[in-house]
Amino acid sequence: MLNTLSHSYALSLDDVSWFNQEQALIPNLELESWLLNTGSLTQRLQGHCQDFKVQVVSQKQGVANADEYRQLATPFASQCAQQWQIREVILHGDNQPWVFARSIIPQALCEADFLNLGDKPLGHLIFNDDRFKRQPFQLTCIQPNDTFIAEYGDAPLAKIWGRRSVFRFQQHAMMVAEVFLPQAPAYRDLNLDQ
Repeated sequence: MLNTLSHSYALSLDDVSWFNQEQALIPNLELESWLLNTGSLTQRLQGHCQDFKVQVVSQKQGVANADEYRQLATPFASQCAQQWQIREVILHGDNQPWVFARSIIPQALCEADFLNLGDKPLGHLIFNDDRFKRQPFQLTCIQPNDTFIAEYGDAPLAKIWGRRSVFRFQQHAMMVAEVFLPQAPAYRDLNLDQ
Protein backbone atom coordinates (compact mmCIF):
# COMPACT_ATOMS: atom_id res chain seq x y z
CA MET A 1 0.00 0.00 0.00
CA LEU A 2 2.83 2.44 0.80
CA ASN A 3 4.29 2.15 -2.71
CA THR A 4 0.91 3.02 -4.21
CA LEU A 5 0.60 5.98 -1.87
CA SER A 6 4.17 7.03 -2.65
CA HIS A 7 3.31 7.28 -6.33
CA SER A 8 0.21 9.29 -5.47
CA TYR A 9 2.23 11.74 -3.37
CA ALA A 10 4.28 12.82 -6.36
CA LEU A 11 1.32 13.15 -8.68
CA SER A 12 -0.58 15.15 -6.09
CA LEU A 13 2.20 17.69 -5.51
CA ASP A 14 1.22 19.19 -8.86
CA ASP A 15 -2.00 20.34 -7.19
CA VAL A 16 -0.59 22.25 -4.21
CA SER A 17 0.21 25.94 -4.00
CA TRP A 18 3.60 27.12 -2.80
CA PHE A 19 4.23 30.49 -1.15
CA ASN A 20 7.24 32.40 0.15
CA GLN A 21 8.16 31.66 3.76
CA GLU A 22 7.40 35.27 4.79
CA GLN A 23 3.72 34.69 3.92
CA ALA A 24 3.37 31.61 6.14
CA LEU A 25 1.11 31.48 9.17
CA ILE A 26 2.74 28.48 10.82
CA PRO A 27 0.68 27.29 13.82
CA ASN A 28 3.51 26.79 16.34
CA LEU A 29 7.21 27.37 16.87
CA GLU A 30 8.19 23.69 16.81
CA LEU A 31 6.66 23.15 13.37
CA GLU A 32 8.22 26.42 12.21
CA SER A 33 11.63 25.19 13.35
CA TRP A 34 11.21 22.08 11.18
CA LEU A 35 10.00 23.99 8.14
CA LEU A 36 12.59 26.77 8.19
CA ASN A 37 15.68 24.95 9.46
CA THR A 38 18.41 25.32 6.85
CA GLY A 39 20.49 22.42 8.14
CA SER A 40 20.23 18.78 7.10
CA LEU A 41 16.71 17.41 7.53
CA THR A 42 18.15 13.89 7.34
CA GLN A 43 20.44 14.55 10.28
CA ARG A 44 17.62 16.05 12.33
CA LEU A 45 15.28 13.14 11.62
CA GLN A 46 18.01 10.65 12.55
CA GLY A 47 18.19 12.33 15.96
CA HIS A 48 14.52 11.45 16.56
CA CYS A 49 14.65 7.71 15.90
CA GLN A 50 16.64 4.54 16.42
CA ASP A 51 16.21 3.26 12.85
CA PHE A 52 16.33 5.67 9.89
CA LYS A 53 15.71 4.45 6.35
CA VAL A 54 15.43 5.97 2.89
CA GLN A 55 12.90 4.21 0.67
CA VAL A 56 13.57 5.09 -2.97
CA VAL A 57 10.19 5.24 -4.67
CA SER A 58 11.64 6.12 -8.05
CA GLN A 59 14.62 7.72 -9.72
CA LYS A 60 14.47 8.24 -13.44
CA GLN A 61 14.95 10.77 -16.17
CA GLY A 62 11.92 12.97 -16.28
CA VAL A 63 10.37 16.35 -16.71
CA ALA A 64 9.84 18.88 -13.95
CA ASN A 65 6.24 20.05 -13.64
CA ALA A 66 5.50 23.57 -14.89
CA ASP A 67 5.91 25.23 -11.48
CA GLU A 68 9.16 23.38 -10.71
CA TYR A 69 10.45 24.28 -14.14
CA ARG A 70 9.81 28.00 -13.53
CA GLN A 71 11.66 27.85 -10.21
CA LEU A 72 14.65 26.05 -11.71
CA ALA A 73 14.83 28.11 -14.90
CA THR A 74 15.09 31.44 -13.08
CA PRO A 75 17.79 32.74 -12.87
CA PHE A 76 19.33 29.60 -14.37
CA ALA A 77 18.01 30.08 -17.90
CA SER A 78 20.71 27.78 -19.29
CA GLN A 79 18.96 24.86 -17.59
CA CYS A 80 15.72 25.22 -19.54
CA ALA A 81 16.68 22.49 -22.01
CA GLN A 82 18.58 20.38 -19.49
CA GLN A 83 17.90 16.72 -18.72
CA TRP A 84 16.66 16.00 -15.19
CA GLN A 85 16.63 13.07 -12.82
CA ILE A 86 13.47 13.01 -10.73
CA ARG A 87 14.16 11.25 -7.42
CA GLU A 88 11.28 10.47 -5.08
CA VAL A 89 11.85 8.96 -1.67
CA ILE A 90 10.12 8.43 1.64
CA LEU A 91 12.19 9.02 4.75
CA HIS A 92 11.21 6.60 7.54
CA GLY A 93 11.92 6.85 11.23
CA ASP A 94 11.39 3.67 13.27
CA ASN A 95 9.37 2.18 10.39
CA GLN A 96 7.00 5.16 10.19
CA PRO A 97 6.80 7.24 6.98
CA TRP A 98 7.87 10.73 8.07
CA VAL A 99 8.73 12.71 4.94
CA PHE A 100 8.01 12.42 1.23
CA ALA A 101 10.80 14.09 -0.76
CA ARG A 102 10.92 14.90 -4.46
CA SER A 103 14.23 16.08 -5.88
CA ILE A 104 14.78 17.51 -9.35
CA ILE A 105 18.47 16.93 -10.07
CA PRO A 106 20.37 17.96 -13.21
CA GLN A 107 21.42 14.86 -15.13
CA ALA A 108 25.01 16.15 -15.21
CA LEU A 109 25.19 15.93 -11.40
CA CYS A 110 23.78 12.40 -11.42
CA GLU A 111 26.49 11.32 -13.83
CA ALA A 112 29.23 12.79 -11.65
CA ASP A 113 28.67 13.78 -8.03
CA PHE A 114 25.52 11.69 -7.42
CA LEU A 115 26.44 8.65 -9.52
CA ASN A 116 26.02 6.00 -6.81
CA LEU A 117 23.41 7.68 -4.60
CA GLY A 118 21.11 4.65 -4.37
CA ASP A 119 19.25 4.64 -1.06
CA LYS A 120 21.68 7.04 0.61
CA PRO A 121 20.17 10.33 1.78
CA LEU A 122 20.70 13.17 -0.69
CA GLY A 123 21.30 15.44 2.31
CA HIS A 124 24.56 13.65 3.14
CA LEU A 125 25.99 14.87 -0.15
CA ILE A 126 24.48 18.35 -0.18
CA PHE A 127 25.34 19.34 3.38
CA ASN A 128 28.88 17.95 3.27
CA ASP A 129 29.80 20.01 0.21
CA ASP A 130 30.19 23.77 0.58
CA ARG A 131 29.61 24.26 -3.13
CA PHE A 132 25.84 23.75 -2.62
CA LYS A 133 24.07 27.00 -1.70
CA ARG A 134 20.48 26.79 -0.52
CA GLN A 135 18.04 29.48 -1.66
CA PRO A 136 15.09 30.69 0.49
CA PHE A 137 12.31 28.23 1.25
CA GLN A 138 8.87 28.14 -0.24
CA LEU A 139 6.20 26.48 1.89
CA THR A 140 2.91 24.72 1.33
CA CYS A 141 0.05 23.92 3.65
CA ILE A 142 -1.90 21.02 2.22
CA GLN A 143 -5.59 21.08 3.14
CA PRO A 144 -7.89 18.04 3.55
CA ASN A 145 -9.54 18.67 0.19
CA ASP A 146 -6.20 18.62 -1.66
CA THR A 147 -5.45 15.47 -3.63
CA PHE A 148 -2.29 14.86 -1.62
CA ILE A 149 -4.20 14.30 1.64
CA ALA A 150 -7.12 12.61 -0.11
CA GLU A 151 -4.68 10.00 -1.39
CA TYR A 152 -3.36 9.54 2.12
CA GLY A 153 -6.92 8.90 3.38
CA ASP A 154 -6.14 8.08 7.02
CA ALA A 155 -4.22 11.27 7.81
CA PRO A 156 -4.94 12.24 11.45
CA LEU A 157 -4.11 15.91 10.85
CA ALA A 158 -6.41 18.56 9.43
CA LYS A 159 -3.56 19.68 7.17
CA ILE A 160 0.07 18.87 6.55
CA TRP A 161 3.00 21.08 5.68
CA GLY A 162 5.85 20.98 3.21
CA ARG A 163 8.79 23.02 2.07
CA ARG A 164 10.98 23.27 -0.98
CA SER A 165 14.10 25.11 -1.98
CA VAL A 166 16.48 25.42 -4.86
CA PHE A 167 20.16 24.61 -4.34
CA ARG A 168 22.77 26.28 -6.51
CA PHE A 169 25.83 24.24 -7.45
CA GLN A 170 28.28 25.86 -9.87
CA GLN A 171 26.21 26.49 -13.02
CA HIS A 172 23.50 24.04 -11.94
CA ALA A 173 20.31 24.33 -9.93
CA MET A 174 18.42 21.50 -8.28
CA MET A 175 15.21 21.52 -6.27
CA VAL A 176 14.29 19.52 -3.18
CA ALA A 177 10.66 19.44 -1.98
CA GLU A 178 9.85 17.78 1.34
CA VAL A 179 6.37 17.11 2.70
CA PHE A 180 6.08 16.20 6.36
CA LEU A 181 3.73 13.22 6.57
CA PRO A 182 1.28 12.90 9.49
CA GLN A 183 3.57 10.74 11.70
CA ALA A 184 6.55 13.11 11.35
CA PRO A 185 8.10 14.46 14.56
CA ALA A 186 7.44 17.98 13.24
CA TYR A 187 3.81 17.58 14.38
CA ARG A 188 4.38 16.09 17.84
CA ASP A 189 3.41 19.29 19.68
CA LEU A 190 0.65 20.26 17.26
CA ASN A 191 -3.05 19.95 18.05
CA LEU A 192 -4.79 17.73 15.52
CA ASP A 193 -7.04 20.56 14.33
CA GLN A 194 -4.21 23.01 13.54
